[in-house]
Amino acid sequence: MQAALDALLSDRAVHGRQDAERLATVVLLAKAPVDSSTLLLRAGEMARWLGFSESYVDHRVLPALRTSGAVKTSVKKDSKGYVSGLEWELLPLTTALNGRGSPLMLNKPEAATLLRLCERLFGPGWAPMDKPATPAGLLGRRRGRGAATARLALLQLALQARSDGSVRLVGGAVKQGHRRAAATVSRLLGCPVEDAEQILDDLIAEGVVEVHASSPESGAGERLVLPAVAAAHGREFGSELSLVDSGSGEEIHEGAPDTSGCAVCGAAGSASAGVPEVVLAGDGWVQEGFDALDEGFSPAAAGALRDQEALAAGKTNVDVPSDQGERTPAEGGREAAAGALHHASHAPVVEVDRSPSFSGGFSGEADRDCGGLPERAGAGEDQPDPDTVVEETDHGGQGGPLRGEQQEEVRGELGVPATQERASVAGPAVFVRPSSLPAGLEAVLAPVRSVWERIARVSTRRHIAAAVRIQLAALRGIVGSEHAEEALAERLERRLEQQMSRPVSDPVGWLLGRGLPQRQWCWSQMCDEGRRMDTGGECPSCQALAGDSRALRARITAQVEQEMPGAAAQEVRTEVEKRLHAAVMSEAAAQAVRRERQLAERQARERVIAQRRTEFAAAEEARCAAPCADCGMPDAAGLCPVCTWRQAAERALAEAVDLAVMARVDLTDPAVVAEATARCAADTQALLEQQLDRLRAEGAEEVALGFAAREIAEKIRDQRRESLHGRLMRSTETQAEADRAYATELRAHRHPGRALAEAAAERAADEALLRAVEVLRAERVRQLQAVRGERPAGPASTDWQSRFAQLVAQDLAEEDTAEADVPMAEAVNAA
Repeated sequence: MQAALDALLSDRAVHGRQDAERLATVVLLAKAPVDSSTLLLRAGEMARWLGFSESYVDHRVLPALRTSGAVKTSVKKDSKGYVSGLEWELLPLTTALNGRGSPLMLNKPEAATLLRLCERLFGPGWAPMDKPATPAGLLGRRRGRGAATARLALLQLALQARSDGSVRLVGGAVKQGHRRAAATVSRLLGCPVEDAEQILDDLIAEGVVEVHASSPESGAGERLVLPAVAAAHGREFGSELSLVDSGSGEEIHEGAPDTSGCAVCGAAGSASAGVPEVVLAGDGWVQEGFDALDEGFSPAAAGALRDQEALAAGKTNVDVPSDQGERTPAEGGREAAAGALHHASHAPVVEVDRSPSFSGGFSGEADRDCGGLPERAGAGEDQPDPDTVVEETDHGGQGGPLRGEQQEEVRGELGVPATQERASVAGPAVFVRPSSLPAGLEAVLAPVRSVWERIARVSTRRHIAAAVRIQLAALRGIVGSEHAEEALAERLERRLEQQMSRPVSDPVGWLLGRGLPQRQWCWSQMCDEGRRMDTGGECPSCQALAGDSRALRARITAQVEQEMPGAAAQEVRTEVEKRLHAAVMSEAAAQAVRRERQLAERQARERVIAQRRTEFAAAEEARCAAPCADCGMPDAAGLCPVCTWRQAAERALAEAVDLAVMARVDLTDPAVVAEATARCAADTQALLEQQLDRLRAEGAEEVALGFAAREIAEKIRDQRRESLHGRLMRSTETQAEADRAYATELRAHRHPGRALAEAAAERAADEALLRAVEVLRAERVRQLQAVRGERPAGPASTDWQSRFAQLVAQDLAEEDTAEADVPMAEAVNAA
């Protein structure tokens, strides 16, 4: 299970994400069916597992996981159309199922064990109606900020815990002011040790973790213990926490004793049935096998092989670094013995053989099938962790140089640097986990990873990451989104190669001032130090500038050689350089004049724009302050809302009257049209007043009456428009037009079948019917206007003569720059 968890959290789509997102992928892996990567789970249920609200999962966790490519979701509905949940697909598990041998491919017992372990650690708990209730896990009721981080840390610690609940702590020296237990949590979660301290304090406050400080009197070192794991193992598989053998990361299934293990190399997770587990333990330390050595221990600091008899007597001849710093030889004790360098064991010294499979008790004897061939003594001990960097230790109390000062190299008597001498005396070097690259910027910052890892402050790294994202946004607008990351990575790699093996003294200043900014050598936006960012080739604009410079030099050289035919080569070269310098300075002065003129023109345009904006604002303010033209209400912008609604109601009533006249009256007789218009207007006004009287009886105010009058008038107009539309659609002219369009479409023979042809003909008939209705309505509008003697309304024409007169009266912006030409001419003469 530990291998599956490590493989999931180190996946590209999951690595570097927030703890809530990483924990969500772990929950999906635990709840996913065997041989499948999809499961049905509500967002609210996922929120209960993570310790957050459903809104946080919907708006933070889900979008981030979809963007990174970790999960893919789809909404599922039941037979009635209601949403039943989300179908989650864990994409790393999908990839693993399509391949072979991936640690993510758990069998049925492993998947069940992982799910039960997660339920016991941070399950939210359930209380079904017809089933026994499932209590919440150790952190199941923890919610809010830090809940996901605490859950993930507890899961990692539970997988690393031994049968007695203790967690193997990381080796080596720890950063000053921090606990070794916090360094262990930092290594498991991949976070800074400062953040790990807060996480550890949080777990201690929850009562799920205990930290026992080191005791110099008894020789016991610092211990990190999970009481729940110890209690679970004490009940002999009575809890899900005991299903994981924390020493090796393998799981132990109830009722299936493991008899295939080797008691020497510790390849199995538990002892055979009836045979006790081989554990070397002392006060404050536990060694479950010969290969369970302290990580980070320096062989150079420990010296050569120890005297086993001296160790058995509690004595040592070499100073051994401990968890709490340096210890003198007089202190000795069990911790010194526990920190000694292990080598091949000897039977007369330590009694290890507790298994009947051992025949002679020799140090080189092992069970069958216990593993591969042994490596050389101390294999790999002289190789540090590739994920760590070495920092300097204490400078002997003298106080080292401040940041930015010169790091002096002082050599000892034998020519060895003093720092190495101090390291050999003081103990092992300090190993600090380097800062990981920001999420989403791994490919961009990969060429300068060594420079990035030297930035210690978290706030500084965030500032640099923000600057990188700004440059990426600028490049996306130049070379496109698909090439932006590649172009920026090539720029950083090229700038780092230009250092010519010289170290970067100031990582932050180098990234902000030299590595990230674009350097244009010409006018092209694609140019970066003479190379195009989109193709990577030479910049044509820079080549054109270089060609212009070479052409100018060639032209001046030809002129000088023609004017000085018998002069010496040195004289010709001197004259060429003199004239070339004069030409360059003249061009620079001309460019300065052009820049000044352009600046003056831009300033003049800005003044005109500001003046126009001021005039528009004053006119708008005056318009808003104007009283109502009908009722005289002040500050009504010329028309108050009540009068506006009244005028809109009048227009709607007039349109309703015209629609009724066009639908019911012969438009060729003016007298009939006039009589019908008057009668219809009176009836419509009476209908409106009847509705308004009802509202007045209910106590409506004047403002509400004005608004209601407009709404009622528009409703009457819309009803009469629909009535006229229906009459026109049923007329003989429109029906005939629709029939002709139907027959024409059938005769076109553009469709392979009769059914398709009839459907197309129906659509053509409907379209022709609507066109005919619009034509007939427009014709009746023209007839009504002609009978009443009204002129049809046309587009407003522009009075260009008066408009041209206004434009001629305005001052041009360029006229203000006439006075600025005098200093420009003086600058040209001076050059």
